[in-house]
Amino acid sequence: MKISRQKLIYSVLFTFFILYLFNGCAATRTAVKFYDPITTDLSFGRYEDASKKIDLAKTQNQYVEKDRVLYYLDKGIVLYYAGQHQQSNEYFDKAELAMEELFTKSISKAAASFILNDNVMDYFGEIYENIYINVFKALNYINMDQFNEAYVEIKRVNDKLRELDTKYGDMAREMNSAEDAHDNIKYISPNFYNNALANYLSYLVFRADREYDNSRISFEKMQEAFQTQPKVYDYQIPASLQSATLADGSDRFDQNSNILSILAFTGQAPFKRAVGGQITTYDDAIGIHGLEMPIALPNIYFPGVKSGYHFKFAFPALTVNPSKIAFVEVYVDGQKIGELEVLEKMDQIAKYTFDSRMTMVAVKTILRTVSKGLLAAEGKKKLKEKTGANAFWGTVLNAAADIAVDATENPDLRGWRTMPQTCYAGEFPITPGRHNVEIRFLQRDRIVVDKKVYPEFEVKNNINLVDAYSFN
Repeated sequence: MKISRQKLIYSVLFTFFILYLFNGCAATRTAVKFYDPITTDLSFGRYEDASKKIDLAKTQNQYVEKDRVLYYLDKGIVLYYAGQHQQSNEYFDKAELAMEELFTKSISKAAASFILNDNVMDYFGEIYENIYINVFKALNYINMDQFNEAYVEIKRVNDKLRELDTKYGDMAREMNSAEDAHDNIKYISPNFYNNALANYLSYLVFRADREYDNSRISFEKMQEAFQTQPKVYDYQIPASLQSATLADGSDRFDQNSNILSILAFTGQAPFKRAVGGQITTYDDAIGIHGLEMPIALPNIYFPGVKSGYHFKFAFPALTVNPSKIAFVEVYVDGQKIGELEVLEKMDQIAKYTFDSRMTMVAVKTILRTVSKGLLAAEGKKKLKEKTGANAFWGTVLNAAADIAVDATENPDLRGWRTMPQTCYAGEFPITPGRHNVEIRFLQRDRIVVDKKVYPEFEVKNNINLVDAYSFN
């Protein structure tokens, strides 16, 4: 059968429309390349340069309005690294307010947004991003000797863990009200309610305020985090934090004790990568195969779907580039006084909390892909009937529509890429006065990768916290 000129033009125009849609879908992809020069600056300790590059990226529309939370987070953490604590918290305040507002809105719009690619939605942050923002706000306040404000931020961490658990449950229920959800969306609670790093900071703040009973309680809660949450803290608590007794035999809760407390952050934040898979439909059901990573996905009930459709899909998963840093040494006045040990694997907590909702994200993506694919299949059928397309043009139209469907399913890979990966900690008895403190970051073969020097650091009967950082 020959296709008429009018129908041929109709087919060509439709094909170009689909290709235009495909090109327009570049806006639904996550932009990450602009981070490369920023992270390079961070690895060399050029924090002011990194801050300027973040601002430049914003002027170049790398941070658009829907990504404003990430801009605030990136600016906040880089200013923290640079020691600009007041300015850092100004950006963190903006980030936290936006995260709370956007998360609340996302719950109310969960069903309506079911058919949309997540990349086009406002980014409201992951669980781990929501809690670590308060950790760094607290550290900023500690550095400014504003201990009451620091405690408010610390308390928010464990409060948020419970709040977010409830909110994600609400989001799953709202998503299930969508027509194509069929009650398949489930949120699996991570049951993570006690953050060791937050409790360590609480212990420091109470000790600085000479509230020794509260300081001891926070110290014990930090230890309890390791005892009660082995899936998160699957390693030993630092030796210098295992008891109330310091290395010289003194009591850390004695008001006459002088303690040098050190936190060292290392490595680059975990980041999201696309994980692909294949979908095959059966009568009233969806089957998943060819996953690029092992993940237990439930059987998906989809009433009305017929057997024989095949689609591709992709969803985000967290991964991490291992840090070069394997050891952190502490020197005081030229003498090594000890090494720091891992207090918090921030990347591990990130992955643990993210994985709790990864099944929810994956199933939502699968259902959305199938719904779009079925609509596209019906559209192709009607278009061929209307145009009377021959085999060649039928193939072109089918391919164009398939490309468009695939293009609208780019996974959302946005995240806080400038956050650290690991927090090391240690405490050492020290005499009052001024000391030259040096933190050395070493790789596995004991070669020094980076070092931070704090000349004339004044030790007094107070908090005496040094917080260092290496993005290697």
